[in-house]
Order: sequence, then C-alpha cells, then structure tokens
Amino acid sequence: MPFRFSGTASQALTNAERSIVDLRNAPVRGRSTQFRLAQQNMLAYTFDSIIPGWAGPGINSMPFREVVQQPVENAHAEGQLLYGSDYVFAPNAASKVAGDIYELITSAVLWETAAAWNRVMRGQAWPTSPRYARPQVRASDGRQIAVLNLPRRYDWVKLLVPSAQQEITNLRARLGTHGLGMPTSTPDVAVVVLPETERQAPVWAQSLGNMSLASQRTLEGAHRVLEGKIEPGEIVLAIALKTSLRSDRLYQPLYEANVMEFLLEGHLGAPRVDFEVHTLSAEGTGALNTYSAAALSSAASDHPHRAIRELYVPANAAQVVQRFIGFLNERTSLIQA
Repeated sequence: MPFRFSGTASQALTNAERSIVDLRNAPVRGRSTQFRLAQQNMLAYTFDSIIPGWAGPGINSMPFREVVQQPVENAHAEGQLLYGSDYVFAPNAASKVAGDIYELITSAVLWETAAAWNRVMRGQAWPTSPRYARPQVRASDGRQIAVLNLPRRYDWVKLLVPSAQQEITNLRARLGTHGLGMPTSTPDVAVVVLPETERQAPVWAQSLGNMSLASQRTLEGAHRVLEGKIEPGEIVLAIALKTSLRSDRLYQPLYEANVMEFLLEGHLGAPRVDFEVHTLSAEGTGALNTYSAAALSSAASDHPHRAIRELYVPANAAQVVQRFIGFLNERTSLIQA
C-alpha cells in the first residue's frame, strides 16, 4: 500500500524490514549515531507496488524532488512512530541516503522504460497505460538496450569486450612508463546496446513493477551480466546523477565525460559518446556555463562537441520516461538492424 507513510503498514513490518535501525545499544565506534536509515528497506517500503513514471498520474506528475524525498520522509515518520522523542537524526546523514535513493529511483524509471522498449523490439505490444508515445523506429532485436546502474568505484572499462579492454590496458602501461596514469571515474548509469548473445534473455524485457529487495538486486547486478560483452560503440549514454551540484561536485562529471570520450572516441574509434548530468537542483552553480565545455577529444577536430551533452533537471517521472523514449528513438535509428 505505501507510497506515503502508513502507521498500520509500518507496525506490521518485521525488524528486518524496517526503515530505521536502532543503534543505541549497538553503537558504532567513533560515532554518535543512534539511528541509521536502512536505504534498501526505505525503497522497498515506499515503492512496494509501483515504479514512478509507470504508476498512476498523480505520482507520475509529482515533482521529482518530492518523489525522491518520500522514502526519507516515510523513514522519519517510522522513527517517530516507534521511538517518539528519542528519535533524533542528523540532516547531513539523510542527505547522503537521499543521493543514493535518487540514483536508484532514476535507474528504476529508466529500466522500466527500457523493458517496455525491448518488448516492442521483440515484436510484443507497447503498454497502453500509462499512455506514452510508442517507439518510432522499426522493431528489431538489434535495437534493444540495457540500463546498467554502476556501483561506486566501478571501472566501466570492465563492460567492454576483451580486445578493447586490452587496448586500454596497453595505453595505461605506456603512460605508466612516464609515471602517468589514466584513471576512470564511473558514471552512475550506463545505457548500452544489448549484445547479440543477450537479445533473447528474458531479464532485459521484464518490468520490475516495484522496488522490492529483489528488484533492487536486479538493478544492482545487471552490469555483471554484461561485463566483457559490450563493444566500444555500444555505450550509447552515460549519466552522472547528483542531487545537487556544489562546487566540489561540479567538475567530477566533466572529468568522467572527458576520460570516457577520450578512451572510446579518441582511442578506440567509437562514434560519439553521449554523457549527461542529471540533478535535482542546479541553481546558483554556474553549471550551464561549465558544462558548455568542449570534449577535449574533439576540441581540435573539425567536429567538436560538448563533453556534457546536457544538464537535465527532471520535472517529474513522466518527463524522465518521455525524454528517454525520445533519446532512444534518435539514437537507435542509427543502428543498422
């Protein structure tokens, strides 16, 4: 039932399912934390039967910032219900969890859209509810895509086929002889064209339907299935997800984009790589000016392009879905399939 907090539903949860972990009798050494937010349980509780963007019109059109904040609000309401005035939680700790929640909710919205897209590419029907414009490209299993939620400190190079990985290893080895490196910082989401060996696998056309623990495992484990199988030109979109763009966060995506584009476009000869930054707030940051910077790999060429394709502040989940469908129409039309 929940999307918003329900005292009745919360009272029925087991301790293992609760959004709040009581640490008062099991303190963390060196910290004053008394309660901890259980992020996975927060998502499973809040979105127990829906994925935003693929739910009812009220949730689909709700400001996306409010959708992202709802699991945190539900968790605090649970803490107050169970522990009353004893429940105290530091705002900065909630901000860290909110960032992870934003990443997983966005990944789930994109996954659900990709699953519907892939079903059409396999000759199946486009869903009639919610009512989104169906894909405009000719259906072909070669136009199927996968949404990969990449973990922190992951090296996206692992996704590439072995020959491409070896080329990058060789480059790094040559740089190493001069005391130099080429470290990669991973985007939060990669959208890739499904390799031929995966085009009939059921998982890529299956809707999640909710954000249960099982659904979250599907999201978080999908990248491992495709490791070593992606050609350099089949990474069609990379996304950095930031709840806000403070000065210490502003340039990280620009670095990520430039390294990815140099390795894929400049070194491996892939077509243009699209890299986006999605944020819930960009006001007062100068991000629009910063992200107009040219990709270093293209700056001296006859066809320069931006390192960051677009800075996007989502209005609501429905807009995220519609925008992604539009991107897939544009990008997959270039695939000879």
